[in-house]
Amino acid sequence: MLGFENILSGLKPLSGRLLALAGMLLVALNIRTAVSSLSPIIPFIRDDFNLPTLAVSFLGMFPPLSFALSGLIAPIITRRIGLEAALLTLLATISMGSVVRAISGDWSLLSVGTMLALVGMGMGNVLLPVVVRKYFPDRLGSMTALYLVIVSIGAFTPPLIAVPVAETFGWRVSLGQWAIVAMIAALPWLFELRFNRVEEKVVTEALTIPTNVRHVRIWKSPTAMAMVVIWAVSSLNGYANFAWLPQILLDESGSTPAEAGILLALYAAMGIPAALSMPVLAIRYPNQAPLIYLSGVLFFAGYGGLIFFPGWWSWLWVLLAGLGPILFPLNLALFNIRSKSPETLLRISGFAQGFGYLAAAMGPLVLGILHELTGTWTSSLWFLFLSAVPALFAGSIIAKQRSIDEELQQRS
Repeated sequence: MLGFENILSGLKPLSGRLLALAGMLLVALNIRTAVSSLSPIIPFIRDDFNLPTLAVSFLGMFPPLSFALSGLIAPIITRRIGLEAALLTLLATISMGSVVRAISGDWSLLSVGTMLALVGMGMGNVLLPVVVRKYFPDRLGSMTALYLVIVSIGAFTPPLIAVPVAETFGWRVSLGQWAIVAMIAALPWLFELRFNRVEEKVVTEALTIPTNVRHVRIWKSPTAMAMVVIWAVSSLNGYANFAWLPQILLDESGSTPAEAGILLALYAAMGIPAALSMPVLAIRYPNQAPLIYLSGVLFFAGYGGLIFFPGWWSWLWVLLAGLGPILFPLNLALFNIRSKSPETLLRISGFAQGFGYLAAAMGPLVLGILHELTGTWTSSLWFLFLSAVPALFAGSIIAKQRSIDEELQQRS
């Protein structure tokens, strides 16, 4: 109840910001749909396109690769056209990509549409913390928790309905329906852009680099590098599971396709308790390292269960593995907590997500290759088990409780 009570208290004094709140939550609803809506219906697509395992692996690589690209371009676009216009751009990109996926006639066009949708979603990953900082600086924890709950809803809903919609209307409708959600999300930002009461100079000032750290590369901050590692571990596990967990459950646990889709939804739904608790706990307690260590324990328990007891209590192992990525909302909160200026926030958000997702892109591919080489998913699960270890070392750096700005000033 801790996170829920904080969210409710954060909703009270929002006079003049309700439109931005609605826009923020609608963007949050869109930034996982293209990821979690695909893998449950891969069998339908494979029937049409005859996709080999490696082709599916490459599709699984697209989310982190696209998000890495977004992490690099989102700050540039935002500085050039402003925050609200950048949000409209990302929503248009998501909608266009969803339509292209729905009309694709082969794997290449499906890939192009997927990349388009995912680049837009990746921009949302980068810009939502900036939206919180600009419109809700007095409610950083509660607003971060609130939008992350909506992100989780946008992640676990598609797997629940993907297979039934594909069975009834075809997989193209199952993928294309999410374009409508993105179009709806654009409406509040169209009004906000037209009647924006926040002076444009606020945006300009928010994106101005402090003089004393302007020339210092952000990777010279140990805290910033720790955040890259945390993001990479969380993302690698998340997207490897979104790509392959249904197939792993089919082959190793004897699940049916519908059961595998439900278990994938359970995996995604674990983001809700994490979203409710992690940002609030991160702001309340100065030392966030124990939360990072807890994540490692959850990863080890979940993957250990799938390795040693694959046919027993699959729901429990999926639940534990799904709680491992508490690193995701925790790191988003750390972006704000360990940044003393809005520009530093934008820099670390783009840097950590850009390079963290780039490292995470190898996850789905490595899982596919290991399966091809061994014929089972055991080695792939061991890879995921060991992938949690670097986060523990990053936690030791976060335990020092330094801000990125302070570390950059020391090197200026």
